[in-house]
Amino acid sequence: MTPTSLFGAGGDPAAAVRENACSTVASTLWRERELLEKLLFCLTSQQLVLSAGAVRWLTAADAQVREAVDALTGCELHRAIETDELARLLGLPGDASLDDIVTHADEPWNSLLADHRDALRDLVSEITAVTAENRRLLRAGADVVRETLERVGAVTPTYGPRGTTTAGSISLLLDRQA
Repeated sequence: MTPTSLFGAGGDPAAAVRENACSTVASTLWRERELLEKLLFCLTSQQLVLSAGAVRWLTAADAQVREAVDALTGCELHRAIETDELARLLGLPGDASLDDIVTHADEPWNSLLADHRDALRDLVSEITAVTAENRRLLRAGADVVRETLERVGAVTPTYGPRGTTTAGSISLLLDRQA
């Protein structure tokens, strides 16, 4: 093998290392996008469960969201390590942003990484919106439960056999409901 075939057209070993690092970061960003898509799906499923009032499935929906977040957290750590290394290879500080890396990477990597950056931003925006709606639905559900419990716990006067008001009994209401 010639140096040209080992290190690309210019035979530059540093360029080959940068190419490899760009490829690794691009692959990791693909994986992160997949995990964000999965999280968005889980959050949307959770939203459907909340909207339907299907409290029975809320624990399962929440578990799916937690699993997706855990997987994403691991991927983000992996991405941070890889982008720090790529940043250093590009002459940037280790904590450089993806925007900085896009600016300093060669073609075709800068375009590919920019596409990943834009897709990640869009996914995060969608996730933020769905999460806000889920929180709203959860608050509304909690308010309904609280109001119901307050009504159940309230002593409501009723009329007795003589036409006078008497205090109702909480336990009787609960006993009849059960």
